[in-house]
Amino acid sequence: MTWISKNWTMTGIITGLIVTLKHVLHIGNRPTVTVQYPYERMKLAPRFRGRHSVDEDACIGCGICEVNCPNSTIRIVKYKNRWFPEFNLGMCLFCGLCLDACPMNAIKMDGGYELADYTRESLIYGPDRLLFKKEVNK
Repeated sequence: MTWISKNWTMTGIITGLIVTLKHVLHIGNRPTVTVQYPYERMKLAPRFRGRHSVDEDACIGCGICEVNCPNSTIRIVKYKNRWFPEFNLGMCLFCGLCLDACPMNAIKMDGGYELADYTRESLIYGPDRLLFKKEVNK
């Protein structure tokens, strides 16, 4: 009968109920950590690895990014008489090895994180969806 004297007060259960009541009744000074997603955007870290983009002027189509990709999600394809990478974001690990391997620093990862789609074929991002031109400051 010694277990009755130890657990009779049920301090663990009562402590949990107190925490739950504080959250339900908004008692105490706690910061809000929930983001109302469609209406508010999350603040991304500066080194966040999102959607890929390729600088059209810097890319030389060498294929080093294709060779260094750990699960072969990059292919080099011809687009407007030049060679550019094509990314299969459905299989991509977002590891950033393609960025490190690029000798011209032409590949970037921007803050695009809304990449969900209905078909696997639409997750293949070709040069028409990836290329950008760097703005020249005058």
